[in-house]
Amino acid sequence: MRRFRLGRAVGVAAIAGALAVAGCGGGNGDSGGSGTSAGTSTGGGGGAATGTLVIDNSFVDRGNDPGRQFTPTNNMLVHAMYDTLVRFAPGRTDPEPGIAESWRGTPDAKSYTFTLRDDVTFSDGTPLTSRDVLFSLNRLVNIKGSGAFLLDGTTIRAPDARTVVITSKTPNPALLRILATAPTSILNSRVLQANGGTDAKDADKTDRAEAFLQKTSAGSGPYVLTQGAQNQQYTLEKNPRYWGEFSGFPKVVVRNMAAPTQLLNVQRGANEIALDLSAQQAQTLEANDKLQVRTDASVNVFDVEGNMDESISPTGNADVRRAVRLALDYEGYKRLSGVGAEQAPGVIPSQFLGALTAEDAVRQDVEAARAALEASGIDNPTVELAYPSDATPNGVSFSSVAQKVKSDLEKIGFSVKLRGSPAVTFLEDYAAGRNQMSVSYWGPDYPDPNDYLVYAPGSDGRAANNKYTREMAPEIAALGARAGSTLDDAERGTLFQEFQRRLNEEGPFFPLFQPAQAIVGSSNLTNVMLDPTYTLNIPSVGSN
Repeated sequence: MRRFRLGRAVGVAAIAGALAVAGCGGGNGDSGGSGTSAGTSTGGGGGAATGTLVIDNSFVDRGNDPGRQFTPTNNMLVHAMYDTLVRFAPGRTDPEPGIAESWRGTPDAKSYTFTLRDDVTFSDGTPLTSRDVLFSLNRLVNIKGSGAFLLDGTTIRAPDARTVVITSKTPNPALLRILATAPTSILNSRVLQANGGTDAKDADKTDRAEAFLQKTSAGSGPYVLTQGAQNQQYTLEKNPRYWGEFSGFPKVVVRNMAAPTQLLNVQRGANEIALDLSAQQAQTLEANDKLQVRTDASVNVFDVEGNMDESISPTGNADVRRAVRLALDYEGYKRLSGVGAEQAPGVIPSQFLGALTAEDAVRQDVEAARAALEASGIDNPTVELAYPSDATPNGVSFSSVAQKVKSDLEKIGFSVKLRGSPAVTFLEDYAAGRNQMSVSYWGPDYPDPNDYLVYAPGSDGRAANNKYTREMAPEIAALGARAGSTLDDAERGTLFQEFQRRLNEEGPFFPLFQPAQAIVGSSNLTNVMLDPTYTLNIPSVGSN
């Protein structure tokens, strides 16, 4: 669930701790350059649910200050308490109106103008205006929290009370999807300023609102925070002044529970959801008619990566990379995860715009792999394969993946030495470009293909971690840049597919699989699904 993010504004230690938990997933969708809405609903269907919804989650909890947090647990909670300019329907990634009733983008994808609804109030009754949007987004940038990078290179203006203009230095067609993420939530500026909040340039040093936002909420969303104990439990209750339709539960309790305890609780309780069971654990519950079990592919992607510097690793040789690509037993990696896992045809997960299809997936061909290795001229290449030994995202241990990679490569003539280390150590070496080969993983920061430009030659993300420079593949770099700056989603999706095909032909990344993910809930609940952005869309969960 926690994003395994490198080259982003987040600490190594925070990533390392989060790698031990499961990942979120969800649906697919497209966005256009403009949008309108006559009304908005939280989903759920039918009348409002009754009673208390109980959600068990293995917390990765950095508090519920929208501008500082960026974890699956807090994304889920923040989304329930706050609104954003645009948002996603449950399981979808196509932007819909939130507090912005309409928007329009310029042809160069550098500027978006949003018109706000005139009927939105915060939970204390204060009307929401462009002043609050300006304050909240500037505060996100200036407190330099985990999600601040989302608005890198942007400026925000509020020409009048109902208009917000966001301009980017470079074409930014991903902005709409970015503005649906929890860090971009809109807070009550007056309340926050009265409790130590500021959007000033030095907010990273002077903002004092974090403690206030841990014990209460200051949003306009469907729920308000009534009780909270960090890393233990949070209680949400219906916002009586919520401006939209409401069909969720009047009270929600979110508890920090390990997966084995979740397995027991979901069988004993009513109106219960377990978020962190492995696919194997969930399968043991399929015969229980009091429960619903959903198992499918996560949006997270496991891969193998090779350093392009030939003085560091033999994977700097193109034929060696081809040998690695053809040697991997892709079906076997799916089995490591369980029912619901999918082979990853490219670095972009199947649920997102620009994903490759199953027909594009690389197939294992051991004889062709041996021939490629022979063509490299490197006899019995020796390589060290690094991996984080203490991490199990989506219930899959990196150790088990590394053992299989070693087996696959040694069958064609490699000599592989495994080097497992704590995630903090692994990430330090990986970020410095010291690893010869790595077993790695990427979870999206936001559900848009632009988030995967970290794989483009010359980028300061995954490419830099593997010494993959623009000079090594200028055509792929140019293709990525074009894809990332194209406004039309249909064209952009096609360009990102070609970008990945080229990476699959010659790049240092070897996508393996999207691991299985599971969610289990009481049989009476509706909209029980893991979400690619919000982990679980709490306001949409209802009851039959």
